[in-house]
Amino acid sequence: MRIGRIELTNFRNYQRLALDLPEGLSLVVGSNGQGKTNLVDAIHIMATGRSLRAGPEASWVRFEASSTEGFARLYSSLVSADGPSEVEVVVARTRPEDGEYSGVRRRVRIDGLRRRVAELSGQLLAVSFSPMDLEFWTGSPSGRRRWLDTAAAQLDRAYMGTLEDYEALLSRRNALLRRVQAGQSSAEELGFWDDRIAVPAVALGMARQHYLERIGPGVAEAFGAMGEALAFEIEYRPSSDTNDPAGYAAMLLEIRDVDVTRGTSSTGPHRDDVGGLLEGRPIAHVGSRGQLRVAALSLKLAQHDLARLDRAEAPVLLLDDMGAELDLNHRKLLMERIPRDAQVLATAADPGLFGDSSVRPVAGFRVSDGEIFELDG
Repeated sequence: MRIGRIELTNFRNYQRLALDLPEGLSLVVGSNGQGKTNLVDAIHIMATGRSLRAGPEASWVRFEASSTEGFARLYSSLVSADGPSEVEVVVARTRPEDGEYSGVRRRVRIDGLRRRVAELSGQLLAVSFSPMDLEFWTGSPSGRRRWLDTAAAQLDRAYMGTLEDYEALLSRRNALLRRVQAGQSSAEELGFWDDRIAVPAVALGMARQHYLERIGPGVAEAFGAMGEALAFEIEYRPSSDTNDPAGYAAMLLEIRDVDVTRGTSSTGPHRDDVGGLLEGRPIAHVGSRGQLRVAALSLKLAQHDLARLDRAEAPVLLLDDMGAELDLNHRKLLMERIPRDAQVLATAADPGLFGDSSVRPVAGFRVSDGEIFELDG
């Protein structure tokens, strides 16, 4: 799969952008704050419906955009084994005068037809690595769950719909827990929601575990190929080990008093985690800064390989600030791991990043204050 053309309107610091991307490796260079990460983020949003960055979706709209242009538009034309296609995402502020504090409306079109956001997954097949992944193993479990959901959804079109169902039911169950806590409802009413939430909860847990079991060997291999001598593996840490909906509902009944006291659901896929083990010990506790970064990179490289295996075509690979915090040896090993048959978009502050490597970009661009220029030579 590859991207033919990207068009951005009022997205972050891009007022207008139209960029044709070639096959192979493209390098985008520029100083900090000029728009390198924003370009990668735009592609990531079109691939997953989610931003690489935290913050409200209203912040996707260019800060300087007038109230009459309180929207951001992201568009890409794609070429894949299934033929050409188009993806468009529009985010409009519901109260443009409130700027980043506004609510938003989202519109997704695939090949010109209106679709749900959940249907974006797998249309633009892409794997992203960004500086934010430096905190992948040491950050909050929510970031690791977000990655796992995105990765699993790209290979299973039904996954994101199941996740949406679970989150909607979880919201209703939590609202009822608060009413029970306040004495406004009976705890017996929870049984209705427990039976319904059990089905998507179990389905999510099983899908997550299956995905991690499949990707695990590739992560270990990539970690070793990046020059690390210690054994590295990943593990799924579910908050519940029940794989039967009836058993899951029974488990919720057992902890009902705890949930009522807390006013929120204490167990479920929203509490799951992904762990990394270095020689059997948590890498978050014993890993060096470099090992943490290599482990995160290994995860994304293995994700790329698994997606290629399942979809019979190479995903677009996005490497934002790819040389940051890597020594020369690890940087060279990473370059050697870049797939030659995939479209790759790499960003860096150093235009000579590939100077001593056998890997050469087929195109180079410089970004400056939201504008992109092609480099000569």
